[in-house]
Amino acid sequence: MAKKPEHRPIHRTDLLPSNMTAGKEAAVREMLAAYRTGAVMLGREQWRLFFETGRFNKNFDKDKKTYAAVIGAANRVQMCRYQVVGALQSWVSNRSNEFRETVVRSSLPPETKHMLHVVNKAGACFSKDDVFMPKSGEVIPDDLRRLARSIMRHVMAKHRRPNLSRISMRLDRRAGAISRPAAADQNGRVGWWVRLSTMEKGRKIDAPLLTYDFHEKRPGRVTDGIQINLDRDGRLTFGVVTDMGEACAASRDAYDGNGEIALDFGLSTLFATSEGQLLGQGWLKELRRYDERITKIARGMQRRGLKPRQSRRYKNAVTALRGFLRTEIGRVFNKLVEQGQPKELVLERLDFRNPTLSRRLNRILQNAGRSIIHAKLQDLEERLGITSTEVNPAYTSQTCSCCGYLDKKNRRDQKTFRCLWCGHVMHADLNAARNIGERRALAIGSGFHGKAAVLAELVRQFGERRVYSTRSGGRGSTVDPLSTNPYFKGKVERGSDVAKARPSQNLVAA
Repeated sequence: MAKKPEHRPIHRTDLLPSNMTAGKEAAVREMLAAYRTGAVMLGREQWRLFFETGRFNKNFDKDKKTYAAVIGAANRVQMCRYQVVGALQSWVSNRSNEFRETVVRSSLPPETKHMLHVVNKAGACFSKDDVFMPKSGEVIPDDLRRLARSIMRHVMAKHRRPNLSRISMRLDRRAGAISRPAAADQNGRVGWWVRLSTMEKGRKIDAPLLTYDFHEKRPGRVTDGIQINLDRDGRLTFGVVTDMGEACAASRDAYDGNGEIALDFGLSTLFATSEGQLLGQGWLKELRRYDERITKIARGMQRRGLKPRQSRRYKNAVTALRGFLRTEIGRVFNKLVEQGQPKELVLERLDFRNPTLSRRLNRILQNAGRSIIHAKLQDLEERLGITSTEVNPAYTSQTCSCCGYLDKKNRRDQKTFRCLWCGHVMHADLNAARNIGERRALAIGSGFHGKAAVLAELVRQFGERRVYSTRSGGRGSTVDPLSTNPYFKGKVERGSDVAKARPSQNLVAA
């Protein structure tokens, strides 16, 4: 008998409502409140360990009885600790990425930057153990370790730590066993029953979960355990987790991807591709419509001395915006995959801010939009094996994808790119997408290079080329663009390669 191929777990969570009785709901809410109180206590303990040893420890179990008295059972304490440590490690991992970017943008010597990156990669900013350089075996000096701690503290201070008082409750089968109903309950509305251990010793309750078509059609195996959440309106929902690893492995084998596609993100056009596609061209107009509605409701609430979040209309408008983002981003990516069949996607670092939108909507876009795109990219990798690479986007919107000339004035307006050196004209977002695709194979595409280093390399590369005009009629400007370009000031001498390569007004490309 053939052995089934192994697959890694890939989890998807569907939130299902419940129509349990008032008594059962009160018991579940009591459990959730106790769980969150215990999570806050465990979080304080883990932060103390982190600053003393440089590490979180999910197996640290010093005050088991104290936490069990709060959370209600020893096994729930363990579940809660694992969840707390996971949340804290994820937060610190994001700060580690910011640490790297801070060091890259600094003016420190390259050797110092390298050592700081080694400390950061080892997660040893607060560790008391020695850290060794990977090749030489040299011990990183104490003064650099202190500098690493100082930088990490600075980065951490810019963000709020995870709010453990509002986490969901994740229970395995020891405390939250899930099963299918033996027969159709409530005309088929009940898809699952969950048996929960309550705060009252020895008491268990059975909660019905109402299902829907999308959940029922999801391929995969429903895992043991359950998640319990409070939604934005204070209603209880239950998260049912499905392992789609086997289904995703099959879809990856069936997908025949080839080549790479580079994407330039924008708000006037959602994505421009290196293949010449403009996807999601009308979504900025829709965003402005949401912006007007949300801003109008918020101003009305503020005039009454109330916070916007106290308005159900405001909450519904923000929820509708998030739904639109999720739908539109998913639609665009699905269309891109269907038409282009890529094996890899190359993207710039995402920035959702747009000066034509309010500060409030920009903040919502930053929080929701980035997470939705990252989730979609992860889904494409898991289901189809499409990998994604993030490159340094510095100056991609100002550089000509044809000749490499860099100038702020190349970007005439939101849509048009016209190179002042070679005269090349194309849609500005498509030009940027092509630069992003080329940047992937260059050293300056790495996140370890700051804007100054990228600028210096782009100027150097252009200076080494003999660039000729690509359109009849010569250079894109009748005057020498280098004479007024601050990027090349003092870097291009008369008689240099660039000067020699300067096309005449009537030169036609060979």
